Amino acid sequence: MPPSSFRTPHYSHRVALIGSLLAPFTYSLICSAQLPIPSSKPHVLLTAATATPKSSPEATTKVVAAGPKKLVSITTVLVTAAADAVDTSEGYERRISTQEVERSAGTFGDPGRFMQTLPGVVSDNDERNDFIVRGGNPAETLFVVDNIELPSINQLALSDTTGGFVSMIDNAAVKQTTLHTDAYDSKFDQRLSAVVEMSTRPEGNVGYHGRAEFGIGGTGGSMDRPLGTNGSLFVGVRRSILNWFTDDIGMNGVPIYTNGLVRADKRVDDKNNWWGMSLTGVDSIVIQPTTEDCQETNPFIIHYNGWRNTTGINWQHVSSAKSFGVLSVSNSEQQQTINETSQLLGFTLGNIQVYYENSHDGISTMKYDWTFQANHRFTVTAGGQTTLDRLNYNIQQPIGLPSPYSANPTPGDATSIVRAFTPVTYAAYGQVAVELPHGMRVVAGERASEWSIVQSTVATGKAVLFAPVFGRMIHVGYAEYAQLPPSLYLLAFDNEHTLTPMRSRQLTAGIVAADSHRLSVTVNAYQKLYSDYPVSTTFPQLSMANIADTFGQAFLMSPMVGKGQGVARGVELSVDARPFRRFALTGNLTYMRSWYSGLDGVLRKGNFDMPLVGNVMGYTPLGRGWTVSFRYSASTGRPYTPDNMPLSIAQDRDVYDMTQINGVRAPMYSRLDFRGEWTHKLRRGELVTHVGLENALNRTNFYDLEWMPLVQVYFNQVGGTQQQNQMPMFPDAGIRYSY
Repeated sequence: MPPSSFRTPHYSHRVALIGSLLAPFTYSLICSAQLPIPSSKPHVLLTAATATPKSSPEATTKVVAAGPKKLVSITTVLVTAAADAVDTSEGYERRISTQEVERSAGTFGDPGRFMQTLPGVVSDNDERNDFIVRGGNPAETLFVVDNIELPSINQLALSDTTGGFVSMIDNAAVKQTTLHTDAYDSKFDQRLSAVVEMSTRPEGNVGYHGRAEFGIGGTGGSMDRPLGTNGSLFVGVRRSILNWFTDDIGMNGVPIYTNGLVRADKRVDDKNNWWGMSLTGVDSIVIQPTTEDCQETNPFIIHYNGWRNTTGINWQHVSSAKSFGVLSVSNSEQQQTINETSQLLGFTLGNIQVYYENSHDGISTMKYDWTFQANHRFTVTAGGQTTLDRLNYNIQQPIGLPSPYSANPTPGDATSIVRAFTPVTYAAYGQVAVELPHGMRVVAGERASEWSIVQSTVATGKAVLFAPVFGRMIHVGYAEYAQLPPSLYLLAFDNEHTLTPMRSRQLTAGIVAADSHRLSVTVNAYQKLYSDYPVSTTFPQLSMANIADTFGQAFLMSPMVGKGQGVARGVELSVDARPFRRFALTGNLTYMRSWYSGLDGVLRKGNFDMPLVGNVMGYTPLGRGWTVSFRYSASTGRPYTPDNMPLSIAQDRDVYDMTQINGVRAPMYSRLDFRGEWTHKLRRGELVTHVGLENALNRTNFYDLEWMPLVQVYFNQVGGTQQQNQMPMFPDAGIRYSY
């Protein structure tokens, strides 16, 4: 799992390796109105259909920059329109098609892993599919599927995190994915860094289609069929297969997961249509290190099982030729149980329980979005949202553990958290888009949110100006965002009385430097100023901004106050090129820095401070059904905190050097991936097979240093630290039949 601030202790790192399970695996509308056609807003401006990407296999990642919305006059007929590259109410967003994800090397066909290749995005560990956007924390990203908000789209993702093994949503169900990072719409429930928006609604009429697949990532299938005369139904199921062949994939265990998606939509009449979805995931893992391995860094047995479901429905009504609204109702539930026992203590006392968690989160949401277009120059959107959270947490640490942040070897106090809350959250927003002379455009909005659990109300605004300069479209924007800290931190130690919503203020700017069939170049810059971030009162250097996961790490739960500060800034260069007719090349280079402070107010490098990050991806069809793709990723090494070796040796455990917090940088990260795919047309349907190789050069990429406590047990001498690495060379293969 991702490291805590500075570094994850030895007994949680094997859980960190859970990522190695990474082995996986036109718009159409009918109405009578004149409405804007926003290609990335399928859940608000849907008008009885959805936005879809180009179906051409040569389509590349769509980088959408500032520009005026286009208007389409619509009568009571079916109208199709391709997405416009400048059609957006945001400064910058990235659109991704299903074909791109499936054909890309190094992603296992997973949308989350594809995100890691985009400008301004990095991963904490390439064995997992979580991602960090513009220097933020993984928890600062919101997931929206068909206008329904999800706590997470990933398997084995905890209630306060966003990363996991693989996505619960099969890529076959996703028509388009959009990553919003720059002054995103006020209608979104707020997150400090990004919004990932997915559309699963099909384009046009749907026939009978099926798909079955078997691969390292799992086995399953899906079915797409008409629902009446003006609707469609999709059902998909997938299950992991690795446990059929082994009980250890290099992490002293193997994950087991099953996920399913049901989606349906129907046009009722010319003014009404509905769409809905239900996404479910069930997962478990047992991590049991061997006590005979003296170099083992994890002397803990961990039993985990969990499940999660999100179900929601939307109803859209066209009220006039100039306005329409969407009513949405949804409910999310997720539960997880973690039991952790110590083998190290077990040498004298038997396996002793050191951590237990049984947590349940329920979220019920009702919201309404309304759009009104007075004329072709003036558009208003507004709406409101009410959310009821049901939090029930039982967390026990009966035996205190020494903290790696403290030089004191005395175990910390035992922890017992039994909390249940049912807080309510309210929000309302309004946004105006105005077309100005000379191709200029202004979008301004405000969102007010009230969180009862912390008794706080916050108003956040945004404003973006689009203007053509010397024939190139530029944008300049300012936005404010606020979000609650994860529930786990709020419920521990009555922190809901001392924490407030986390805040960020963002300045952004960008330009489309080139835009042609052969070459597209965009440059974007940003600065984010963080405030009111949770920081520990026990360890004044510790900020939640650098904690990416809490799997079995009760020592990370401490009294906190919302007094942390932070700065993240960067410049992103993105290039899409087609040097030859049958060869597409995509590349990006990002300069990104981040600093965060604890209660002491000292700004230090963040865990994800990586000054230079670059990606190059290529794709070409070879003929006879063969296509080949590659990906090369490289970045400056990640910062980490070394051990205070004299204290660590004396106490035979990790004791961090608190004078060098993130003061040491690991060697450069680099990784090369390949993928080949062969498509064979059959009398009915087609057969697709693929083979690939991740980290083809078997590059050793640093992840962490962990202490080896069992050396002392077996040899009566200090073992020291052992380097933990990210994904080694790893194969990928699969077969798929579709009709």
